[in-house]
Amino acid sequence: MERSRVARRQDSTTNKRKKTGKQPKNKSKKPMWKRIFLLGFMLFIAAVIAFGAYTVYAIATAPELDEEKLVDTYPIQLISAEGEPLEGAGQIREYVSIDDISEVMQQAVVSIEDRRFYEHNGIDLRRIGGAVVANLTDGFGAEGGSTITQQLVKQSFLSTDKKLKRKLQEQWLALKLEREYTKEQILEMYLNKNYYGSGGYGVQTASKRYFNKPVSEVNYQEAAILAGLPQRPSAYDPINGDQELTRYRQEQVLSAMKRDGHISEEQYNEALDVAIADVISPGEETEEEAFTRAIYLRVQAELEEDYGLEQSDIYGTGLKVYTSINKELHTKFNSDIKSDNVNIPNGAFPSDELRMGATVLNTKTGEIVAIVDSQQAKQGDKNYRDYSNEKFQIGSTAKPFFDYGPGIENGQWSTGKMLLDAEFPGGKPRNYYDGYRGMNTMRQYLKISANTPAVRAFQEVRDEYGQEAIESFVKNVGIEPEYPKGGDELLESNALGTAQASTTQMAAAYAALGTNGMYTKPHLIQKIEFNDGSSINSPVKAKQAMEDYTAYMLTDMLRDVVSEADGTYDPGAFPWDVAGKTGTTNDEQYKWFTGYSTDYSISVWTGKVNDESNNKPNYAQYYFEYMMQEVTNVTGQPDRFERPDSVLSLGNELYVKGTKPKDLQPEKLAAPTSASVNYDEDSQAGSVSWSYDFDGAKADGYSDISFTVTQQSADGGEKVVGTTGETSVDIANLAEGDTTFTIVAKATNPLTGEQQSAPAQASYSIEPKEEPKEEEENPSEEENNEDNPADENNGNEENNGNGNETDNGNGEDTTDEQNPDEPATDEGTDEGTDQPTDGDDSGAPLEGQSNNESPNTERGNGNSNNGNN
Repeated sequence: MERSRVARRQDSTTNKRKKTGKQPKNKSKKPMWKRIFLLGFMLFIAAVIAFGAYTVYAIATAPELDEEKLVDTYPIQLISAEGEPLEGAGQIREYVSIDDISEVMQQAVVSIEDRRFYEHNGIDLRRIGGAVVANLTDGFGAEGGSTITQQLVKQSFLSTDKKLKRKLQEQWLALKLEREYTKEQILEMYLNKNYYGSGGYGVQTASKRYFNKPVSEVNYQEAAILAGLPQRPSAYDPINGDQELTRYRQEQVLSAMKRDGHISEEQYNEALDVAIADVISPGEETEEEAFTRAIYLRVQAELEEDYGLEQSDIYGTGLKVYTSINKELHTKFNSDIKSDNVNIPNGAFPSDELRMGATVLNTKTGEIVAIVDSQQAKQGDKNYRDYSNEKFQIGSTAKPFFDYGPGIENGQWSTGKMLLDAEFPGGKPRNYYDGYRGMNTMRQYLKISANTPAVRAFQEVRDEYGQEAIESFVKNVGIEPEYPKGGDELLESNALGTAQASTTQMAAAYAALGTNGMYTKPHLIQKIEFNDGSSINSPVKAKQAMEDYTAYMLTDMLRDVVSEADGTYDPGAFPWDVAGKTGTTNDEQYKWFTGYSTDYSISVWTGKVNDESNNKPNYAQYYFEYMMQEVTNVTGQPDRFERPDSVLSLGNELYVKGTKPKDLQPEKLAAPTSASVNYDEDSQAGSVSWSYDFDGAKADGYSDISFTVTQQSADGGEKVVGTTGETSVDIANLAEGDTTFTIVAKATNPLTGEQQSAPAQASYSIEPKEEPKEEEENPSEEENNEDNPADENNGNEENNGNGNETDNGNGEDTTDEQNPDEPATDEGTDEGTDQPTDGDDSGAPLEGQSNNESPNTERGNGNSNNGNN
């Protein structure tokens, strides 16, 4: 029976109530680790899919194999500043068949580059992992990650970027190449494509350059050198590079060959017993190769240091390098100097004695315009030395940077800063000239390159501002100071140039002076361009190395070195604005000159094999003159150095604006003191003497001190008694009355010229002599008789008994002599009488006379006689 509708509704309601009761438990969630694993697996699958898709894309866009590109080389192309190719720079290659490459040469390359070369299919998975271990255990470079096939592909088809796409394409093309070419063909192409240093591509070119023999004849010692070169050609180059590094790389190759059983332990040891210089036997280079070699080596270094490129990115990739080299000037300098075609007094420098390097920079940009490396490789030369890039002690060219520049920079010294040229305790250092010249200006002592004032300037800066003031100044212009071994205290010998630098470094340092303190690292690459058309401009930028006032004031002083007669530059002044500095080291055979205009900075170093030609001229200076003349002939006369607003002048000297130029306001010339007169009236002769502080005057910068003595008599007459450098002068024949002597000091100051002191005075007085008194007339006898008639016949009281009052028996009148109470009628007329005129003969000043100085008006007593001082 069908249930009623009400019953069904009740059942429905009951069921609903039951659902509101306790519910059954849900199933438990998955563990967290399972969820993480699942998520990671899904991400991995996604990454694999994405990587696969990217790999397909990379392979699809990979270049086609092109046999022409596999065989051809793509050397670095060097372009001059004028846009012309620099011939002979890395363009040399001689292709050679694998059949003409010695077996030992092949073994050496395979052992060091790809030991399973004959086993893998283009990619060596074991090698990729093993390379990491080998580099950790055997040293960096023991084994690379790429196979020979991969390296060949990279050099032939791919760019130098580090992107994943390029690496995937490299591996794909390596697999493809292995399918289309034999191992021998691949190895042949590889050995002919590599760069081996010294501008040579291919193993045949390298063998002839380093060993003067074809590669078919090289032995295992030579093969080990060649096989190691492609990793770092410039560093491992056995002629142009460091032979210690060459030995290090040769040992790595020999070790790999021994490991692979290609040589024995005995052969390994025998090879290492032979010096690299004894293994190589270089062939001759052409003139063009020799002239561009130094440029090419610098380009390689700059590409690594400034552009961050690796060796594999540089060689064989068709890199085009735009340089700042002026081809005309560079070629002319090298040709003229190396062939002794430079007009130098007393004859040319013999080629067998010449050791010379020079660098020409653009003053404003720091770009290298020309290089002279001095030597041209000849058959049998074991070492190549680029003297323009080699470091030597810089001698007195250091003085602007170690001594005077830091003083101007930190102490705002004026160019009139007074410095002392005097002997040091122990007698060292000495000047190159005889003796010492006392106080004078910094300008003067830089001009004549005095040593002791330079050291004193160095000491003053160090003691007042700390050695960091000097260190930072010289490092800012690219010069490294000299320190004691294992120490960090700045050696005082830096003041006179024991630090070492190259002509390139010195040219750049002096260029900073010509640009009001802006230093630019010397460089010769303006831009690089890759084979895909992309390019990078030079990353080298100028920086402010010093204050503009420091740079200009140094420049102004260095002008005097070149232009003034007492400067140390021998050839003579230029008709345009040039500044510079000579340099001589303790070894007289080595000379420097570095000079600059607003356009070019040129540094020249010369050395001699022996001292037999010491009587010849200073070659560094004459080579500088020749080069400065030539660059100016080509590019035109330079502008003058422009004085910045921060520099003011006072007379011939300069000082920093806003500073009180104490150095330019010397103390007034001191007056003589303690003037006195010593005079003997009997002999009518004597002297005037005085005292003087010579040391004090010299300390104030005065020299050539002399004294002028003027005599003024009582009658108003005046005359110059004499001029002397002593502190006394003779006098004679003084007139009666007061005589005044005026003593004035005269001297020369380098800042203010000739100066005169205030006067000192001394007086001497001679009393006038008394005139003789006239005799009174005695009355006559007649007058007496007339006056005294009573006494006429009684005689005189003094009668002698003969009845004659005045007769002494001989008719003479003796009345005066017999009357001692009467004074003598000629009193005061005896010139021989020696009587003091003022009651004192001690030489003390007369009573009431002044004893003040400046003016000094001491007066003598008339008869002091103590001689000349």
